[in-house]
Amino acid sequence: MWIVATASALGLLTGLRHAFEPDHLAAISTLVSERSSQKRATWVGLAWGLGHALPLIALGGTLLVLRITLSPRTATMFEALVALMLVALGIRALLLA
Repeated sequence: MWIVATASALGLLTGLRHAFEPDHLAAISTLVSERSSQKRATWVGLAWGLGHALPLIALGGTLLVLRITLSPRTATMFEALVALMLVALGIRALLLA
């Protein structure tokens, strides 16, 4: 049982570290800065966090239950999609500035 607790704690800490990486901070700050009030910005942040976490939990849970891993090609494809989204957010921020 302690292995599950330790793995969960390490996963949480790694996820928190990942959430504060520059690409995440740039993406969310772009979206939050456009909001007219702190309340709206908070809701955008919560939606971003849930939208980011829930699919990861669902996919990760499915992979764990089925005892399978993503192929390197699939993982690279997901990384490329994230990169495209970040570029799109950057262009959007420049156009709205």
